[in-house]
Amino acid sequence: MESKSQIYFNGNEQSRLSPKGQVTIPARFRNQLENEELKRGFVLVQGQEDCLYLYTHRQFGEIKDRAREHFTAIGKKSAFRTFMEEAETVLLDPQGRFVLPGALREKAGLAGPDILFAGVDNRIEIWHPATRQALRQTGGEADLWRREQGGRIFGL
Repeated sequence: MESKSQIYFNGNEQSRLSPKGQVTIPARFRNQLENEELKRGFVLVQGQEDCLYLYTHRQFGEIKDRAREHFTAIGKKSAFRTFMEEAETVLLDPQGRFVLPGALREKAGLAGPDILFAGVDNRIEIWHPATRQALRQTGGEADLWRREQGGRIFGL
């Protein structure tokens, strides 16, 4: 089995959001993981920009530990609680599909039907393609708090 530092994601690929809120993780990303890891599913959290971050459970364990340390150090234990409450475990069906939870889908502006999966090192980001394209063109970033505090939590 690969060590945690050897697993990384890169590239991007579009997928479609079904009327039931299901989306398929592109095979290029699923194929990088062993079956046992795929069976455990992924952890989905709101990203720093208007996107979602998708982590393997092993990778999210590292994020969770950093978040706990960070929020404890700045005296914001309730923020850690909120961070964990908003994290969602998603399980894949045999075709590699999962349901994007409505609350997270809404926060990231993923009304569909097109969804962009982007591999960014230790995570897969899920974007509305137009939002990602606009960010690329302007170089701008939304939400100053996420840039300042999220970087420490996510190790960016």
